[in-house]
Amino acid sequence: MNWDTLFTRQQEISADDARELINDRPPGSLQVLDVRQPAEYKEFHLPGAILVPLNSLSERIDELNPASETVVYCRSGARSNAASQFLRNQGFAKVLNMRGGILQWQGEKATGGEKQGLDYFITGTYDSAFTMAYSMEAGLQQFYQILARSAKDPEVAELLDNMAAFEEGHMAKLAAQYRKIGGEIDPEAITPIPEGGLTMEDLWANFGDQLATPAMVIQLAMGFEAQAYDLYIRLARKNQDSELYSFYQKLAEEEKKHLNRLTGELDHLLATA
Repeated sequence: MNWDTLFTRQQEISADDARELINDRPPGSLQVLDVRQPAEYKEFHLPGAILVPLNSLSERIDELNPASETVVYCRSGARSNAASQFLRNQGFAKVLNMRGGILQWQGEKATGGEKQGLDYFITGTYDSAFTMAYSMEAGLQQFYQILARSAKDPEVAELLDNMAAFEEGHMAKLAAQYRKIGGEIDPEAITPIPEGGLTMEDLWANFGDQLATPAMVIQLAMGFEAQAYDLYIRLARKNQDSELYSFYQKLAEEEKKHLNRLTGELDHLLATA
């Protein structure tokens, strides 16, 4: 997806084209701006989106990069159109309004406020972003392992086992990076939610209506991967002036690949159903 072609053609972009544009770019390289209210953002938002409500845009404009390619969205496109015009008037040369807003978005969405991540897997207080992210990965690993053991489709079971292995890899990377800056993660002290570890009963209690078919299991997993991607993008953004930026960017890129793999498997399941 070529930005210059899109921008020359119009100053807005469809939700489908926006999804393709975002997927084509490295995590965080495109400035995705949500101008809705915090409650709307918390309910769901595009992974990695920056929240600046329209009524705060003039006061917080310095938080945005005027040189970055920027996609602006709201609920239906009206607020984001006004925000896009304002940004152009303030010297932002590369701004596209997402036509139809998030109501037209067919891709994955993240939930939770700006300081939240995976609400089911991350609760309580953590001494660092590393331990918080490690807890998230540990919870996701158990999630995939449990579902893999109960999966009746061998291909789905293999996919879930592979996803669990990816989470194990991320846990090792987080522990190693934290050690570089003088921290230490004690795996024994990290307890996936709920306390004592996950069980199939826990998953059924919380997600039973989303576990009825292999396709629904993968859709749920895609939602979790979108959440993890969103978390790492935000952590990268908060560490732009340190070496941690590239570390979190790398993890975000890997989460994006996991999401794409799940998407491919879902397409396969739906095509053969």
